[in-house]
Amino acid sequence: MSARVRWGIVGTGGIARRTVGDLQLCDNVELVGICSRDKDRAETFASEHAIPFASADFDEFCTSGQVDAVYIGIPHGLHFDHAARALRAGVHVVCEKPLTMTSAEAEELHRLSRENGVFLMEAMWMKFTPAFRAVTEILGSGTIGEPRLIQAGAGFPVPPDGPARYWVAELGGGALYDLGVYTIALAHAVLGTPDQVIAVGEIREDGVDEQEAYTLRYDSGAVAQLTNSLTAFIPPGGWIGGTRGSITLGEPIFAPRSLRVVTGQPPAPPTVEELDFDQEGAGYVPMFRAASEAILRGDLEHGIHPVSDTVAVLRTLERVRAELVDARNRADQGAQPASLGRPGA
Repeated sequence: MSARVRWGIVGTGGIARRTVGDLQLCDNVELVGICSRDKDRAETFASEHAIPFASADFDEFCTSGQVDAVYIGIPHGLHFDHAARALRAGVHVVCEKPLTMTSAEAEELHRLSRENGVFLMEAMWMKFTPAFRAVTEILGSGTIGEPRLIQAGAGFPVPPDGPARYWVAELGGGALYDLGVYTIALAHAVLGTPDQVIAVGEIREDGVDEQEAYTLRYDSGAVAQLTNSLTAFIPPGGWIGGTRGSITLGEPIFAPRSLRVVTGQPPAPPTVEELDFDQEGAGYVPMFRAASEAILRGDLEHGIHPVSDTVAVLRTLERVRAELVDARNRADQGAQPASLGRPGA
């Protein structure tokens, strides 16, 4: 039998139910545990998915000796505390996006990972999908030339009485950290860290952002135009424009199953290539398989999505958020904004 990593899931909500089957599809994974603060929910989840170990005590779960790694699938605002406790216990961690609510917290988790010799990764499954790996190869080959423009977005209306994780500040609610993490990760993967951030949108007094439109500008002249919303539908797609062609990612952007690659020099007719990709399970299998491979190798992070990428995206999220807060404060004071953004903000 090939080597396997013994995994435990933390949380029994929607994300855990979407990913549990994908963990069980990986030949290098043995799903052995489920942890929830509600013991009945943990035991019910374990029974439904044939998981042998259920616990309501997270620290006991991590020190039980029964799990090698945990997948943390609970609201954003709880990620840092649980990931830190797991790392200190010597347990490998893959945590739902965003890894933490601040870049400083992510850096602290990175330190704990190295101090305790255990693997750490944000569950940015988008970057592990076959389609996104193909995007990386196409860009590297120079097929579409130099990337110069990205447009991407994702949004859907969440009722005011919808899940608390969307609307409660302490749980990390808001469009930016739930959806913007994907659009910004795309921009970073293609163009890198922006030199300027320009943002407008709606952010409440409690800090929960309802929607935003933001532009990431680069000294090279490249631009990423991104949108997110919890109050309106925004097609979850995107495209990359280069000096010789473009790539359109099939929806949804976080798990694309197709690409449309267009190349050519006008006025000649363009060359259009349609690429389709199979999806394993719900789309998380490549990520869980890759994380398990890295853990079995003894790696502390994964080259496709190292912790430094997570930190960089969080810093950009913080810059976008700061623009929204500044604009709200100016509006509260009755002042007209002098500009929509600050160079180097």
